[in-house]
Amino acid sequence: ASRVMTLLQQFLLLVAVPPLAHSHSRWQCPAPRLSSTGIKNGPCGSQPLSIYQTDSAIDEIKPGPLRIIFEESIHHTGAPFRISLSNDGTDDDACVLLDHIPHNDCCQPDYFDESSYTKYVLTIEIPNVSCERCSLHLSNPMTDKIGIDGSPSGIGCTDPDGSCFSVYYSCTKPFRIVGDENAVQRNEYSCPDWRSLNENWPLVWVGDNGEDVDVATSGVYRRESSTWSEDDFTLVTVSDQYRRDAGGLCGEQVPTTISDSTTPSETTSTLTTSEETTATVESSSTNETTSATTITTTTTTTEGKSQSNEEKTQSPTSAGDIVDSALRVLCMFGFLTLAMQSCII
Repeated sequence: ASRVMTLLQQFLLLVAVPPLAHSHSRWQCPAPRLSSTGIKNGPCGSQPLSIYQTDSAIDEIKPGPLRIIFEESIHHTGAPFRISLSNDGTDDDACVLLDHIPHNDCCQPDYFDESSYTKYVLTIEIPNVSCERCSLHLSNPMTDKIGIDGSPSGIGCTDPDGSCFSVYYSCTKPFRIVGDENAVQRNEYSCPDWRSLNENWPLVWVGDNGEDVDVATSGVYRRESSTWSEDDFTLVTVSDQYRRDAGGLCGEQVPTTISDSTTPSETTSTLTTSEETTATVESSSTNETTSATTITTTTTTTEGKSQSNEEKTQSPTSAGDIVDSALRVLCMFGFLTLAMQSCII
């Protein structure tokens, strides 16, 4: 009975998961607040910065160059990125640090294999501010969904709070910025135009059919792509200031997994119970009409003794077994449904 209840709970968990949980980009370093790559309520989903206490910012960074890493779990051709810095203790009034970060069209990541996610490594500039609880925001407008508007000659779509109807977000956990003696408090800092801090950032990327696409206007997005290194995942078409390893929190590393939160792969792994992984089921006969099944359990002693095998014959299928099998089918159906949804969205 307890096993039947466990399977029922797993099925209900599967069908309760919303389809938007399957997509598309997230922070890797600094660490994300949520491991989901499918946050569509900007800028940070269900965990606003305001819920963190003043002493919750563990990591410290300094103004100046900062290496950052984010990743994409589902490919969207030409969908660009934007990085912003939050205010102190709130996600409101964020300053854009770098806009029109081009998409890497080279890869087709497998959502269910985190090691296949497309990595993006950049060095950005942190302003000279002092902040007790700041966060980086990542925005990813889905310009592959806007049709002709996303072409080089199209009108594009706008974000935030604009005509880009599908945008994915991710925010880092809070960190402390330790400015120098000339630093301004973040809540008193006036955000400059991001282009004034990034004069070497290109004004043109690659659009549809290899044509040039204009990216000079902040917050207006089309399909924008460029070439990223297969070795260190940096953008090869920009100057060294955006490629060099600036050290610090994310320096000298290109991590491959998120270890601080539960991932979708961990959720689906619960579908295999301990009984299923420890028992090896063997057919007692090659004849398909045999009514009994032999379960062979191998017991290995901890003192290096020889292994012994026990065979137990299971009685013909009972009503409980029928219910158990039915629930297994429902669980598998729920899993396949979610997989199909992730491909559609």
